[in-house]
Amino acid sequence: MGKKYCCVPGCSNTSQTLDEYGNKIILHRFPMSEKKAHIKRLWIQRLRHVRANLVVKDHTRVCSVHFEGTFTEESIPTIFPSKPKKETKSRRPLVRKIENSFQNDGSGQSDTENPQDNPVSMYNDVAIQTDLKYFYSKDAYTNTEEHCVHVSTATQTTGSPLSTVNAEVQADLPRMTYEDMKDDDSKTRFYTGFATFQIFWMFFAVLRQKHGAEKLNYWEGETRSMGEKSYREPGVKKPGRKRSLRPVDEFLMVCMRLRLGLLQEHLADIFRVSETTVSRVMNTWINFLYDHCKSLIKWVSREQILCNLPKLFSMHADTRIVLDCTEFFIEKPSSLKAQWMTWSEYKHSNTFKILIGVSPSGMVTFVSRLWGGNVSDRHITQHDGFLPKLSPGDVVMADKGFTIEDLLPADVGLNVPPRVSSTCQMSKHDFFKTNRIASARIVVEMKMEQIKNYNIVNSVLPISEVHLSEQIIVICTSLTNLLPPLLK
Repeated sequence: MGKKYCCVPGCSNTSQTLDEYGNKIILHRFPMSEKKAHIKRLWIQRLRHVRANLVVKDHTRVCSVHFEGTFTEESIPTIFPSKPKKETKSRRPLVRKIENSFQNDGSGQSDTENPQDNPVSMYNDVAIQTDLKYFYSKDAYTNTEEHCVHVSTATQTTGSPLSTVNAEVQADLPRMTYEDMKDDDSKTRFYTGFATFQIFWMFFAVLRQKHGAEKLNYWEGETRSMGEKSYREPGVKKPGRKRSLRPVDEFLMVCMRLRLGLLQEHLADIFRVSETTVSRVMNTWINFLYDHCKSLIKWVSREQILCNLPKLFSMHADTRIVLDCTEFFIEKPSSLKAQWMTWSEYKHSNTFKILIGVSPSGMVTFVSRLWGGNVSDRHITQHDGFLPKLSPGDVVMADKGFTIEDLLPADVGLNVPPRVSSTCQMSKHDFFKTNRIASARIVVEMKMEQIKNYNIVNSVLPISEVHLSEQIIVICTSLTNLLPPLLK
C-alpha cells in the first residue's frame, strides 16, 4: 500500500512517525458519511487556508498533530505551521537638507589621522558657501525675481585639504520656474507653446491685470467653490496664507500640462506641491483660461481677409472660411451609451469630434462645441451655429466629405473637390481643380497639426478630465492664433 503522508504543507509525518512523547502519530481520514458533511466542509475550509489547491481523495489524511486535545468525531484541524516572515529592507530616507563641515586646524592635515582616509584631502582647499534665497514680493511681476546664489571660493597655496564651511538650502524651490526660460525662446516654445517669452509674459500680464489672476476662486468642490467672494472686489486683499506657488508658476504649470501632456504626479514633483494642489490648480485655471481665451477666436470680416490674402488663395479670393473636422482620442467610458456616442468608425476608437474653421491665412475663426465621434460632419455644420455667420457672397472651402450644398443659403457658395466616379476616369479639368483646391485647403491641415502639437489633445484624454475636455481643446485652439501666420 505504501506510506501515507499528512496533506498539510510543511508536515512530513507518516503513520510510523513518533511524536515528542514517543507516541505514534495517527493519520485521520476526512469524514465521509452524509451526517458529517458539515464537519468535512469545515476541514476543507481550514485546510485551504494553508493549501489553496487542496483536492480531497480517498488517501488524503491529516495527522493528529493538527488537532487540539483528544481526537473525536467533531474535532476540526486548527493547528498549522505559520509561514516565515519575509525580511524587508527599509528604504534609505531622503535627506533634503545637508549640513556638514570638515574643520581644518591650519596644519595642512584634516581631522582624520590618515589624510588618505578622507577623499576630500586629494584636492586643494576650497571654501564654498552656498545660499539660495527666494524673494516673494508684490512687485514680482514688474521687477523680475531671480534665484540668488552666492558662491565664494578661496584657494590656499599650502595645498591644504578641502574645507567646506557651510552648505545649506534655505528654501524648497520648484525645479522649474518662469525665470529659467526668460532668456531662451526655444525653451518657452517647448514648455508652453508660446512663440517667445515676451508673448508668454504679456499674455500672463493681461490675465493678471485685467482679469484678476491673482484673486482666483480656487476649486474646492461644488459646495465650497460656488458663489461670489468678497475679496474679488477692487481694493480687497485675498484672505488666508500665501500660496506655495506664485500665480505665474501656476500658469506655467498649466501650460506645461497642455503643451507636454505631463501627468499630475509628475507636475507635483516638478513644482514641489501635492497632487491635490495640482488638481485644484488645473480645474481652476483651465476654466479661467477658457473664459478669456474664447475672445482670441473671432469671426473676421471679408475686408480683413482680403488685406491678408495669401498667394495660394489668389485663385480663391472669395473664400471666407476653410472647414474641416478633427477627432481627439479619449479613454473608453464605462457607460454603454457613452461608448456608442463616442465611437468613431473612422478612427476605430472612442473619440470627440470638433468642427474648426480657419481663414485663408491660417487664423482660427470658428470652433464648434465638442461632439461624440459618431456624429457626421454635416450634422455638426447644421446644428452648431455656423450657418448664421455666413454672409451673401461668401464661399466655404471644405473637403468632399462635407455634403452641405443644400444647407447653405442660395447666395453662399461651396468649393469642394469634384467627386470621383467609380465607373470612369477623372477628367483633366477635374484633376487640376482638385489640385488647386487641395493646395489651398492644406492650410486647415497645418492648423490641425499646430493644435495637436499640444500633447494633451494628441494623446488619449483620461476619463478623469473629460469634464474639462471642451475647455482644453478650445484653449489649445485659441492659443495657436498667437503664433505667426501659416500662409503669407
